[in-house]
Amino acid sequence: MNKKTDEIAHANLFCGAYFAEVLSSLGLKTIYFSPGSRSTPLIIGIERYSNIHLIPVLDERSAGFIALGQSKQQNEPIGLICTSGSALTHWFPAVTEASHAGTPLLLFSADRPPELQNCGAGQTIYQENIFGSFVRQFHQLDVPQLGEGFKKHITTALHTAFLEATGLNPGPVHLNFPFREPFLPSSPFRIDQELNDPSLPSREISYPDSTFDISGQISSATRPLIIAGQEVTKIDIELWLGNLSIPILCDSLSSTRQSDSSNTILRYENLLRDPQFVEKAKPDLIITLGLLPTSKTLRNWIKGLSAQRIVIEPRGINVDPIQSESKHFQIGFDQLEQINVPPPEQGWTEYWTEGEREVQIKLDRAFEEELPAFEGKLAYLLSLHLPSDTNLFVANSMPIRDLEWFWKKSSTSRRLFGNRGVNGIDGTLGTALGMAQQTSVPNFLLTGELAFLHDSNALLFANQFIGSLTILVINNDGGGIFENLPIAKEPEFEKCFATPQSFNLSSLCDAFHVDYSLLSSWSQIIEKLLKPRDRGIEVIEIRTNRKQDRLTRSKLLALTPWKDA
Repeated sequence: MNKKTDEIAHANLFCGAYFAEVLSSLGLKTIYFSPGSRSTPLIIGIERYSNIHLIPVLDERSAGFIALGQSKQQNEPIGLICTSGSALTHWFPAVTEASHAGTPLLLFSADRPPELQNCGAGQTIYQENIFGSFVRQFHQLDVPQLGEGFKKHITTALHTAFLEATGLNPGPVHLNFPFREPFLPSSPFRIDQELNDPSLPSREISYPDSTFDISGQISSATRPLIIAGQEVTKIDIELWLGNLSIPILCDSLSSTRQSDSSNTILRYENLLRDPQFVEKAKPDLIITLGLLPTSKTLRNWIKGLSAQRIVIEPRGINVDPIQSESKHFQIGFDQLEQINVPPPEQGWTEYWTEGEREVQIKLDRAFEEELPAFEGKLAYLLSLHLPSDTNLFVANSMPIRDLEWFWKKSSTSRRLFGNRGVNGIDGTLGTALGMAQQTSVPNFLLTGELAFLHDSNALLFANQFIGSLTILVINNDGGGIFENLPIAKEPEFEKCFATPQSFNLSSLCDAFHVDYSLLSSWSQIIEKLLKPRDRGIEVIEIRTNRKQDRLTRSKLLALTPWKDA
């Protein structure tokens, strides 16, 4: 090397070392990366100069979703590193989900230097602001240099990115690092480990709105109703759960479902389909906490009401797809108990809880029957038999809806996860693997076969996986959710919408060296739930008939307090 290339190589290693040191001081614990040469300084920096857990994942798409799942589970940022070119575009689906779900990710992409942009250089695209509004912030780093100025440059960029990723509206942040060649020195080079400013950034969050203002707005209500979104926990509304005076409709992924409080309402899909119930169940106040549940029946019912609406969302974003007149407040869910919800009129809450009890009795009676391989029964059995302190990830489309419709309340402590930011089936398996990574508790994934196959490449992570994951694959030979649409009656339906794959899951699992079993009885499934594996991955296939599933589901959702299906 000549003097100039020596300086470039030393500056690159210098950059990587301080990149690692600052991230360590910020408390970042895990980074997933996909192989590539341009990102060499970042990879070597983390591996040589930090204790951050650096985990290789062959493709960037899987890496993005695995990082997403682990961030959801740990509620802290996870890092991603990739090389230049098309590599970072494979993060895009995970980035969009993280953005809409408010999940913190730190995206570190390597890039060509300015002189190699827009000139036909290989593996080069325009990477600045490539994720647009889907990231909370974008930082374009300078080409590495030696000296105190560049140390400050890196420190400032990373500290700022960390604060943006974990702030009031958490989410992904993108930092782009251009590197010239050579990426590393050919001879030993001493790195000064001391940072200019190793202090941690403040994470103190101050919300702009007041719980006192909300209390004043709702003081005259006599028939209040609370809708607890997926991010609301039992701890957040412990006081409201305890006084039993207000009906609380619980989202499928909210831990408020893990409560035996009589005022939690899970059977709202059945209740709101019944005109007799709806006639008397008109609230004058609806407090929505975060995102609304998936139920179209619930959303259409709200649209037809004249009730006062209060929407509370800590991130300060619009989460009201109904777009009716409502007042929005930005406070933390941990402040909810400071809100004085007025006591309801006599009989209001009892009307809801009695309806809930009657429908649940009828559902219990129906599920006690064998029900020939009905996929919705799996959600019901999970609510009864999943061990305490278990993580469950639920795929979109029919699994998340069956969970909403058939999960039975209990006081057992489980954590429920899903990708409800943009509601796609992409990345289902990868996200579940990330959720289960480095955990000591049992982990389950409930998914349809299309969502599983869509992300089957994530099984390549099996060799890196630390933890346990039992994957329950409902195989109904196609997209069951489309059976509920008018298009299901058309001759093009099977080819263009149901898209059956007729795929051998056993052979797929063999190829990835993943355990597989086909279960055909409810007793076998219950046994797997009660005795989960303690390490590794297992795929359990359950075959159903999607057309029969639709008919059975329709009958069960038609159950009301006053009539059977």
